[in-house]
Amino acid sequence: MTVLYEPDPGGPAGLDGMRRLSSFADAVFGRLPRADQRRWAELYVRALLSTPGKKSVRRLADSVSDSATASQSMHQFVNASPWDWQAIRQDLLRWVEQRTGATAWALAPAFIPKRGGHSVGVHRRYDPFLRRATTCQLGIGLFLCGPAGPLPVDWNLYIPDDWPADPRLGTRVRLPEDAGGPMWSQAAGLAGRTLSWTCGPEVPLTADLSWMPDRGAFLAQLAYSERPFVVEVPETAAVRPVAAGHPAPAPVTVRRLLDSRGGLPAGGEHHHGVDIVSMPVTLPGATARQPRLRLLAQRRAGGRGTAVWLTNLVDRPLAQLLPLMRQPLLASAVVNSLSGDFGLQDFEGRSYPGWHHHATLVSAAFTHYRLRGPDA
Repeated sequence: MTVLYEPDPGGPAGLDGMRRLSSFADAVFGRLPRADQRRWAELYVRALLSTPGKKSVRRLADSVSDSATASQSMHQFVNASPWDWQAIRQDLLRWVEQRTGATAWALAPAFIPKRGGHSVGVHRRYDPFLRRATTCQLGIGLFLCGPAGPLPVDWNLYIPDDWPADPRLGTRVRLPEDAGGPMWSQAAGLAGRTLSWTCGPEVPLTADLSWMPDRGAFLAQLAYSERPFVVEVPETAAVRPVAAGHPAPAPVTVRRLLDSRGGLPAGGEHHHGVDIVSMPVTLPGATARQPRLRLLAQRRAGGRGTAVWLTNLVDRPLAQLLPLMRQPLLASAVVNSLSGDFGLQDFEGRSYPGWHHHATLVSAAFTHYRLRGPDA
């Protein structure tokens, strides 16, 4: 656990910090229709920044108010108050774009452990980071990457099929009628929605897709969208190698493709001590309309297999691709900080709107923390 703010005049309890946070809250939460909503939004963010340890609603309320009813009012604001979290996230993105440049987007999962089965979207899933099956919620975050590192902008909460299939479950957690669908579709919907909000230049989408079981469909959607991307995939991913300008008739896994060539050959592209082999491929089922892709492979340190990326940026030099290839790992580190330091996994409600409200406020707190300064 890290200390987010030291007790100085720029911290959330100091005069400078309070002024900067109020200015930030005015810009990001100004669309909330009621004054009490705007006030609680600012207080919630301030509490997330200054409350050490577990960020329960009671502890958050106690850190910013001495009112006996503050905890109840804060709980009401997050769990029951009807406000549009997507509109707030658009304004958060706009605030970020005005202050920092964008080099990429990063898609990253947030595995949120849960003990019971009543919170929206809870299910059993293999957590690749813990390397075991766990009962959890799965948040899918989209991060704007730039000089300040990945910043959380938008979220989807993965909804397994059994939740929309049971009307009683959906009603209890206020699940929208259009929630659910394949995981790849929920991730793609998030990317399409958020990227439509941006006012900045088009930058590549990056991701490590090892956690997504139906990654093939997500990759196909990406390739046909012609959006620039650089994504990491496991060696079990299937591709069709291209030789003499013609794709192979049948797909093979990346591992088998590399084995058929005697493993990862020496040489390839070299930049600052990094050796990466590049080869042209297409995806299984690709048509003539789909652009060719580029497979990049690198031996992992310590003989731990091969790291593999796919990209449609076939003409970019390696020096420009390497920073993009690192973004998912940086975004994963931000997810860990959001969970451990900013309270992403501490949400106590069970409803779909409540989860999204909390994730929005956590994103705002982290973004203000990363970009705080004289003009923040």
